[in-house]
Amino acid sequence: MTQFLAVVQSDSLEVELEAAASALDGDASVDFCSDLSSAIHHMRHDAPNLLLVELSGSRESLHAWQHAIEVHEITCPIIGILDDDADPSDGVLVEAVRIGFRDFLRRPASAGELAGVIRRVVKSRPESGRRGKLLAVASTKGGVGKSTIAINTAVHWAATTNQRVLLVDASLQLGVAASLLDLTPDMTIADVAAMRDRLDATMLREVTTRHESGLHVLAAPPTPADASEVDDTCMSIILGVAKAAFDVVIVDSFPLLDATTLAIFDRADHVAVVTENVVPTLTGTAAMLKTLDQLDVRRDRRSLILNRFQRCAGSLSAAEVAEQLGEPVAAIIKYDRRVLEAANLGRPVILTRGWWGVGGAMRKLADELRKRTGTDASAVRPTVVQPNSPGTRSPGTRSPGTKEEPASSAAG
Repeated sequence: MTQFLAVVQSDSLEVELEAAASALDGDASVDFCSDLSSAIHHMRHDAPNLLLVELSGSRESLHAWQHAIEVHEITCPIIGILDDDADPSDGVLVEAVRIGFRDFLRRPASAGELAGVIRRVVKSRPESGRRGKLLAVASTKGGVGKSTIAINTAVHWAATTNQRVLLVDASLQLGVAASLLDLTPDMTIADVAAMRDRLDATMLREVTTRHESGLHVLAAPPTPADASEVDDTCMSIILGVAKAAFDVVIVDSFPLLDATTLAIFDRADHVAVVTENVVPTLTGTAAMLKTLDQLDVRRDRRSLILNRFQRCAGSLSAAEVAEQLGEPVAAIIKYDRRVLEAANLGRPVILTRGWWGVGGAMRKLADELRKRTGTDASAVRPTVVQPNSPGTRSPGTRSPGTKEEPASSAAG
């Protein structure tokens, strides 16, 4: 059965659409609602095949639809319904196409017109429904190298693919992404939160900060006080728009299982859980894995990464970690002081020369996470390992007052 959802204000239009749907070949049904919020609620529960929207001629109404398409990840084809005397050259129609309306149905709506629209939508490529993939990098405590994994993975994806990659520093209280990348952002996620009601894909691309690798960065707020504006609803809106604006989004989450972190998991296509072979850390990791199970983020949607791995008295082997957690270890990154040096330089270790050591291990992990997140492999271009640039600073020459990642979290 073909299910239509029609957002209309006119009773006569309801009658036209019911008659047109009933006259189609095969089973078809049409449900009605009168406004955008009701339509969003309806689509979450019923997943219609086609969304029919009566166009009011207002640009403000179209902008509201654009916001909803990006935030709520509407991939259902949207058809605009026009009055019979509507001018095809009207700028409103051009704007409707730009934000993702796939076709138009002119009144009075007939079965023949509706069948024609369905045929054209089926034949056309669903470009407007494309959404980016989101990888969330998480841990239950700071100092395990979560930010290091997120940043190096993001830089590698940006430098070795033709995809638009965004790193979101969601460590709202203690974000270090900008510092680890030697960036000074003009705008942060707190600024984006303030414009949440009018945020769209174009605006988000413009306010991010570019790294030399091609990576876009949405930095953490400058102060903990600014972070108070970013709640779980706001985070969900920002990530929804981010998936519309970028091919891949990587989120460096805050090491706390609060509502904001759960909103990130809800948007994620894959979750990388970073831990280390220290017993108290593993206890917290076991609790996180149980929470992910409850959130239906099952094993095929997550990867366990054993970072800062080292052998010392009482430490567990990788096999013992996997056995204790009941979860396979997807990657092991050994402790290496070069990661700490890279943090001091503001240059990710993944950009250093050589295929061996921690840089090579990071590249192998990034490639594996790309596969598991389901990003487009055809977009990958040959890996080019960049030499240190002539302007790279020496250790110990960072500008006074810049933020530093705690040594324990940067050391691998």
